[in-house]
Amino acid sequence: MSTGQVRTMVSLMAQGAPVEVTSRWGTASKLARLAHLGEQFGYQYADAGYVNRGTQLLMVPDPQPQARQRAQQAWAQFPQAASGGPVPPLPALAPELLKAQVDFDLSGRHNEKRRLLAIIPITVIVLIQLMRDGGDSAVFWVPFWALAVCLAVGMVFYTRKRHATYEAQLQQAGYVQVLDPTGRVHYFPAGSSLAAQSAPVGGPQPGLGHMPPQQQSYGQQPQPPQKF
Repeated sequence: MSTGQVRTMVSLMAQGAPVEVTSRWGTASKLARLAHLGEQFGYQYADAGYVNRGTQLLMVPDPQPQARQRAQQAWAQFPQAASGGPVPPLPALAPELLKAQVDFDLSGRHNEKRRLLAIIPITVIVLIQLMRDGGDSAVFWVPFWALAVCLAVGMVFYTRKRHATYEAQLQQAGYVQVLDPTGRVHYFPAGSSLAAQSAPVGGPQPGLGHMPPQQQSYGQQPQPPQKF
């Protein structure tokens, strides 16, 4: 994550609205570190997923008193962060459970189609090569295609195993399992506002995840000093 991305994130947080940060090369570790930084400005992790431009992190204001206190302290330390001034550096590491939350959301089954669709362009390339080079090239291209398919399918099962590992880790830590409006499962710390506002699995589903900001109610964020 670049300084520019951190600066943009902090500027959006100064407005007190949900914040989405997109990174072309953002890994789960990098997104977790960015979410951890956002927590210092009174925000909480809400979701992570793959988009056309890379990976995307969603953070929302945390209305709890301790979060608002952290935000006041952060703005006091970096009063010009929202207007081009110094911004805090990314933490070297994010808390393990925060990273597990991000990993869990990134490894969900809703992303399996994305992995399996990678077989299509490989198949097209192999067919083009076979038509161009003739049947003799099948000795190379057919095994290549079979290996690519096996790798794609193997990655799906490997990711499912990792997904189950993160789920067990979060459950053991007492995180609450909830659903968003699309039916996706998330885990949030017990007692957090997202766990309270969301519905447990099997229950009714109020707003969460990528619901339009105007339909969410998170309370007013502490604002940074107005003299920049």
